[in-house]
Amino acid sequence: MKHKFIFISLLVLGAACGSEKPQEQELTEPVLDTTKTEQPIRMTPSADMNVYQNIEIVEYCALIPKEYEEGDSGEKAGHSFEHTSKKNNVIEIKGLLRANTDVSIEKYFAGSLEDAELEGKVIEKKELVKESNCFYTKGYWNNSIHESRFIEVCWLRSDEVVKYYSSFDIADTTLWNNRLKEILNLGSTCK
Repeated sequence: MKHKFIFISLLVLGAACGSEKPQEQELTEPVLDTTKTEQPIRMTPSADMNVYQNIEIVEYCALIPKEYEEGDSGEKAGHSFEHTSKKNNVIEIKGLLRANTDVSIEKYFAGSLEDAELEGKVIEKKELVKESNCFYTKGYWNNSIHESRFIEVCWLRSDEVVKYYSSFDIADTTLWNNRLKEILNLGSTCK
């Protein structure tokens, strides 16, 4: 008896659904091909640069000249590199989580240089690059005006900050001005 009841219920359910083919809805937007996968496009660095990728806490990619070797920074999401022959030439990269995601790039840019003079930095040039959501500064420490220069690049993301700092011999200023352009073009996001 129980089986007859289930059978009859299925017949009634099948009849209620009907045998009509459902009408196809007219599409107003083009259908995307979801079978294709877009391959990331990576900028090819110049012959003297390598792409370094960090995968801890804050993921970032950055250009490092080939004559630099990774050292021990001792920080989470922070890495340091030292020139193989010029021991005072260093690069430091850090990834940080933003404490306040409401701060605009303009405010972050203005606030980051407030204490530069107190720290002993002399800023020769600073520029906001809105298209890349970053800014950079170039200058020197007041006690090394005739020996070295530095560049700092800071990328602001929705909830992260990536900072790139390089200190180098004054004789390498032209070289680092060219490298800065390449560093800004690559950005800090792994592509």
